[in-house]
Formats: sequence, structure tokens, C-alpha cells
Amino acid sequence: MSAEAREELVERLIATQPNLKAFVRRHPLDLTAGSWDMLSYSFQRGFDVMWDNARIDHSGLLLRPLLVLWRQSVELAIKAAVIAIAGEATPKASHNLSKLFEQLIQVRAEIGLDDENEYTDQIRAMIAHVQFVDPLADRFRYPASRDGTPFEGIEVNTDDLYQAHFAITTWCEGAVLEVEQSRSFD
Repeated sequence: MSAEAREELVERLIATQPNLKAFVRRHPLDLTAGSWDMLSYSFQRGFDVMWDNARIDHSGLLLRPLLVLWRQSVELAIKAAVIAIAGEATPKASHNLSKLFEQLIQVRAEIGLDDENEYTDQIRAMIAHVQFVDPLADRFRYPASRDGTPFEGIEVNTDDLYQAHFAITTWCEGAVLEVEQSRSFD
């Protein structure tokens, strides 16, 4: 179905030979504009759709885009949670998922919530694993490091990847809900 749609778009392009117009432009009704939460959710949805496609495409060519979406979705989920709780995110953590997660733990601790438990440790370990594998947020996006050294191949268990994504993003969403509930009782 999508192959037919792509073919139709190419045929229309060939038939009309249009002058290129702005194919990305401002849109006042974009739900993600200015909203960390909605942008995070959109990347979660994008990850789900890409995961579905990567599972049926056995070439392995969709794994890197899937990993990029995974990492970006997790980063946005953590940042959205920090911003929802603290009102802002500090730029110090940048794209370091482990530092971002510790920032989330810290803003929750500042309002009296204790996250020292086994489940949080498991979430922390999943995040640390990806941060170790992709410390500069370039491992999944490029074939070589910034100094030109080719990256080695990788193997991905898509089921485990999905479960890690679900666990981390759900933890972040739950962390915000817990704060909102505790604030509503104040």
C-alpha cells in the first residue's frame, strides 16, 4: 500500500515537473509546537511505527533509523519529564542520557520524592547501557566516529529494544504523574 502511494507521488512529480515549493513551513495548529510533552509523544509514536516496520524488514537497513528514533524518543521523554517537574531543563546534560536521567532523579528528590528502588535502578541500567554504546549520540546516526574511525557492526534485539523503550518512557511519564498527584494534595 505505501509502495503504491510512493509510486503515485513520483508519477505526479514526473508528470507535472513543478517548481519546488516550501515543503516545510509554519503551521499554527501543529500540536507539537512548543510542547516538550507532545514532541516526546510524537517520537514515541514514530518509534512504534518504525519498530513495526523494522520487525518485518529482515535486511537490517531499518535498525539504525530505529535506534536513532529510540535514542531521541528516550532523550525527549526524560527532558519532558524534567521540564514538567522543574519548569526548565539545564543544558549541562545535553545529549547524555545518563546525566539527563540523574537530573530527573534530582528534581524529584528536591521535592521530596525518593527514587532509590530496584525498578529505578533497572531503568538507570538500561539508560547507562545505551549511553555506553553511544556516548556521543552519533553511533547510530553515522558510519564512523568524528575522527573517521569506522564503527563496528551492531546487532539489535528488537523485542528487548521495544521493552526498554516502553519501560523508560513509561517510568518518565509516571514520574511526572506522581509529582502532579503529590502537588494536588498540597
